[in-house]
Amino acid sequence: MAEALTAFASYLQFKEIAADPLGHLYRAGEFDSGGIKRTVWLRVFDRPILSAPDIVSGFARAQKIAAAVRSTNVATSIDCVVDGEIPAIASDYISSQPLSVVFDRVAEERFPIPVDNALLILEKIALALAATLTVEIDGRRIVHGFLHPGLIFVTNDGEGVVTGFGIGEHLLDLVDDTASSDLILPYLAPEVIVARTSSRQGDVYSLGAILFHLLTGDRLPTEAGERKAAIDSAQIAHDEAPVPKDIGALLQRALAERPEDRFSSAVNLKKELDRLLYGGAYSPTTFNLALFMDRLFRAEIEAEEEQRAAETAIDVAPYLTVAVVEEPEALIEADAGSKARSGISRGLIIGIASAAVVVAAAATTIFMMTRGPQAPPPPPTPTAADIAAQRAAQEQRIRELAEGLVTEMMAEKEDQIRSELLDRQNKIEELQQRLQASERRARQGQLSDEEKKRREDLQRQIAAEEAAQRQRETELEAERQRAAEEARQLASAQQTATAEAAEEAPVAAPATPAPAPPTPAPPTPEPTVVAAPVAAIKENSFFEPSEVDSLPVVIKDAPVEWPRSALHSRRNGVVIVQTTVDAEGKVVDAKVLRADHEGFGIPEAVIAAARNYRFKPGTKDGVRITTYATVTKAYRFVVR
Repeated sequence: MAEALTAFASYLQFKEIAADPLGHLYRAGEFDSGGIKRTVWLRVFDRPILSAPDIVSGFARAQKIAAAVRSTNVATSIDCVVDGEIPAIASDYISSQPLSVVFDRVAEERFPIPVDNALLILEKIALALAATLTVEIDGRRIVHGFLHPGLIFVTNDGEGVVTGFGIGEHLLDLVDDTASSDLILPYLAPEVIVARTSSRQGDVYSLGAILFHLLTGDRLPTEAGERKAAIDSAQIAHDEAPVPKDIGALLQRALAERPEDRFSSAVNLKKELDRLLYGGAYSPTTFNLALFMDRLFRAEIEAEEEQRAAETAIDVAPYLTVAVVEEPEALIEADAGSKARSGISRGLIIGIASAAVVVAAAATTIFMMTRGPQAPPPPPTPTAADIAAQRAAQEQRIRELAEGLVTEMMAEKEDQIRSELLDRQNKIEELQQRLQASERRARQGQLSDEEKKRREDLQRQIAAEEAAQRQRETELEAERQRAAEEARQLASAQQTATAEAAEEAPVAAPATPAPAPPTPAPPTPEPTVVAAPVAAIKENSFFEPSEVDSLPVVIKDAPVEWPRSALHSRRNGVVIVQTTVDAEGKVVDAKVLRADHEGFGIPEAVIAAARNYRFKPGTKDGVRITTYATVTKAYRFVVR
């Protein structure tokens, strides 16, 4: 990187990723005299219409939210900075693209987002909102307030991350930005536009607006009065068909004009969404979403690896003299307006703070010398709440460690299968293009007998390639489930070993023995605290798929015995069956979730085959349980 970079506070702006109604988004690096410390997403709010003091007033809350919320779908390590009275927020960098950039690329390439991927992206965003709703900051529940695609990231690995918590309500000045109204207003609820107040129902409306854009490829109309007609006539961009009724019902409720008619929160919307994702006619996977992102941004992903390697090696010396020193955290919590207007130099503030530290240290030394030695206070007695918190923290550490282990264990296999699936997808598209050309010639009456045979051969090849692709995706998902279970066991064992080592470690004696304190009175025996028992999970208990640790995995499938009427029906389509799999991996019930054709005995044949499937059973907390699993069968009947 020979070209000069721009410094913003203690960050170097490596690359501009987006310029949008919110300001500018950069991939940047935090630096000090030792070099580049970390790579971040730097969102700079430099639009003139925005009030810098208002945004700064939300910084303290933004940092508290980031510290309190533990979710992979919420941006982490938030840092709030000001440079030249322009505010900005930095968060840990993850290889990804802003959803606003994804929308632009999809429109440019005319490469619509598949329905499964659209639903999965929305679930990731809803997960972020749901995680914050269980937390209170300064006595108030968390509301985002400005859920815009520019504040949402879709990662290259098929995840979603939301940023902007704590400052969303301070971005509502953008409603008055007439030059960008068509990029801002479509994602805001009518009452938010009018009253400039954020709410849970307002966030739900924004989720619905984002889902509308994901499915249709278009934003909602800017004018609220025109939205109902757009929602009623919405079509899926991926296949130019009307929005399915189940998704349409969710959209209608999320985008209801009156707040009281919507889902009460993102949690309730997510529950309804989970019914579609894991118990309905859709089969979303993070792998397919990652594959979609790879195809859409392949050039950028390949270039990023080289660029980031160069960025970490940048010589920061030329920028140290112009870097803005970060203000102490206490100043962030001060009145934002007075901070913006203050003319006191940072050197004077730092000098006063240093003097205060010296005086305080001297006073503390004198006090400790005069008071003499004191016996250490007895350790506090843990309460049931303390024990529960320790267990929760332990579980969180195990989960984080397990996620890292899964990533390491699966990296090579995922790269291998992803490359294979990309090649297979390209081959399928090539075959489909040839088949479409053949169908055009057939409509023009130019199809010879030899051409008919080639056409049937193309259909068979496409069906075979699609079946092989689905099989590889299933194999990868099964491998990930096995890796996740193994990683959790390893992580649990590692945490246990670490805790035991800490308990057995001897306490080091002090270098200089202190004078013996007076003989203390005999200690009062501490009461034994017994934690409330946790209800054990019984084997073969039923749980929804969204509640289990590992889903059932197919061990042995069964061929479908199609009736003669089906084989001569000239039909093609898909049947999706929901099976109930017990703790032994047997199918104890099955029902049709989706059948493109009801006649000819097609769904009945798939039901019969699904009942003969065998699964590795699902588990929760290491116990085998009963839950749902889906069986999908595609068919294409051609009369020879």
